[in-house]
Amino acid sequence: MSTVQTQFRDLTEWAEGTSPLYASLCRDAAEDPAVLDLASAVPEDRQAPHLLLAAVHYLLDQQHDHRLAQYYQSIVADPREPDDECFPAFREFCFDHADDIRPLLRTRRTQTNAVRRSAVLYPAIAQVARATDGPLALVELGPSAGLNMLFDRYRYDYDGLVVGNSDSPITIESSVRRGDPPLPETPPAIRSRVGLDRHPLDVTDEADRDWLRALVWPEHEERRAVLDGALTVARDDPPAVIEGDMLDDLPVALDEIPSDVPVCVVNTLVLYQVPAELNEALTTGLEAHMAERPLHWLTGRRDLSGGESVELDWKRRTDDGIETTHLVDYEPHGAWLSWRP
Repeated sequence: MSTVQTQFRDLTEWAEGTSPLYASLCRDAAEDPAVLDLASAVPEDRQAPHLLLAAVHYLLDQQHDHRLAQYYQSIVADPREPDDECFPAFREFCFDHADDIRPLLRTRRTQTNAVRRSAVLYPAIAQVARATDGPLALVELGPSAGLNMLFDRYRYDYDGLVVGNSDSPITIESSVRRGDPPLPETPPAIRSRVGLDRHPLDVTDEADRDWLRALVWPEHEERRAVLDGALTVARDDPPAVIEGDMLDDLPVALDEIPSDVPVCVVNTLVLYQVPAELNEALTTGLEAHMAERPLHWLTGRRDLSGGESVELDWKRRTDDGIETTHLVDYEPHGAWLSWRP
């Protein structure tokens, strides 16, 4: 069994219950040698099924008259359920547009911006702001298009408690399952914000915006609505996202921030994708900076117990040395959070 076939079979199981369309397409694609061969254009360090599905979604959104479009909730108001004609239509679209799909598979990445995660960052950054003096300089590692760096420009609804930017065009809903997270009525003050990403996306570029939308699965209407709202916010004042390496270029970014300004470095899920030695070097470097300036690090990791949630830790220097607090567990897309302190 090839790696690509295994990836399609794995995604079939993952998509069950959350995307009947993608579960159906992956199930059939896993048994179709020609589709697997097309998907093999994806570099080995990336997930072939996600990129093929996104590439088709991206192109199909420009060609609503194709028969495949009738199955996509993101394109038609009353989509058909996956049936015996669904995969043949998908297969036909793939090979009719193979010359357009292959470059996308080779060059694009699954750089989703889970904007709803900002509902987790809101209380986490508020917690950091309570422990600092003055507005924060925000630095995000692996931000993609940087939409979560704009967390202070969104409005939030936590089980009926509405906080954040009251003038925002979007409201992000999340549920608090446990604890008492700090949810100030107004967002923490942000002095500056910058992101470092090896392959950043540009929210002012139409193709990049369309690619971000194509990465949202067709049935996930709420995620798409939140993403569209965030893109609207970002177009008016785009976040600064620098093409750079989180290890080599982070010191330069930090040096550009006055030494008396408190810094909050943020990463949610990016570090699970990097080698352990890079992770260790990043930790060593940031802890060294903590000795030189007020620097706080909100760093995410997968649930070590094997669950589906994500954990976010708060690292900072105290009189007793480097202190780590497990702040919050949350659903990967921010649908709920469980506050730990």
